[in-house]
Amino acid sequence: MPVDLKYSLLEYKYSNPALLQEWDRRILGISLDLPATYLNATERFSPPTTKDVVKPAVSTPEPVLTDEPTSFLWQAPNSNAVLYFGQRWVELHGFVSRLVEFQHKSPSSSSSSSSLLSEKLVSKKYPAWLEHALKLSRARGYWTLYPSKVAATNLATIHNELFIAPEEYEGGAVGDSIEGTEVTLAAGPLLDRLPGGGGLPAFDQLPLLTWDGEVTGLRDFDTFASEYASKFRRTIGGCEDFLPSDLIPEKSAADLFCSKQV
Repeated sequence: MPVDLKYSLLEYKYSNPALLQEWDRRILGISLDLPATYLNATERFSPPTTKDVVKPAVSTPEPVLTDEPTSFLWQAPNSNAVLYFGQRWVELHGFVSRLVEFQHKSPSSSSSSSSLLSEKLVSKKYPAWLEHALKLSRARGYWTLYPSKVAATNLATIHNELFIAPEEYEGGAVGDSIEGTEVTLAAGPLLDRLPGGGGLPAFDQLPLLTWDGEVTGLRDFDTFASEYASKFRRTIGGCEDFLPSDLIPEKSAADLFCSKQV
């Protein structure tokens, strides 16, 4: 594992601030790749800067933020050069298995559940499982940590000329997509290029983006996740009514499907 990735892992997954504020429960993974496009691969993605950090309302004046490149949190998952945490990966497997079971048992599902299942938000240039990872991220309020433009040049490069369509889409039309410029890896250690003497910003100092790239605050982010989870539980999970105890997340994602029925 690259030392830069270990450094981020220790800070954002195992540090005291991450554990005490339970940020570690919200992070799906750490990406070494800065995407050039949104998940649809047809719209160019402009990464946020330090000015896009949404702070909670306070009575005292906020300091003037500089407009600098920064790492950020994005609800959209990635499949290029990304580290997924084991517990989240296990949860994703449970989520997908239950989703497949639902589709098998309910071939003539309602229009509302069909639309939620059939919506295709992720380009076919990415593997099909990424669509499920997006659904899980939206229902749980998970985010993926992405590097800044500066940090990305020290981490990984994606060779677009070597692109091979995912096997599930082989032989089919993948569609037009925007190709990103290949990153030229910089020489020297990443720590020398980080601001503030090599310190990593805390989660609440990072811009937060919804899956479609909208800058948002944590309160609205959580509201969107709660609304999506409720819709998912009712239209796909078969949950007519549920108690607060039914909403406690389970490692297998069974709580999203009302496990007594699925």
